[in-house]
Amino acid sequence: MGIGAVGVVMLFIVLIYYLRMVGRRAVSRQHKDQVSLMLEKIAILESVAQDQKALLLVEQALQTYSHDHRLSTAKNRIQQRLNNGGP
Repeated sequence: MGIGAVGVVMLFIVLIYYLRMVGRRAVSRQHKDQVSLMLEKIAILESVAQDQKALLLVEQALQTYSHDHRLSTAKNRIQQRLNNGGP
């Protein structure tokens, strides 16, 4: 195998790793975008004093994204407000 062939093989390997990295980032970015959209909807519901609906939306989002700390924080905040009797 000549030097040119080794270079082509190495370039191919780098290309494979690059494509895998881009694929993982795309999934991560999609997750962040969906959670951000849910948090925007929750904030709108909170701003118009619809805490029960906001809590329901948070709980639905947590079923899909159970490890997202922003959703957990929003849930705790809403539950605390509901337990205290309002805003």
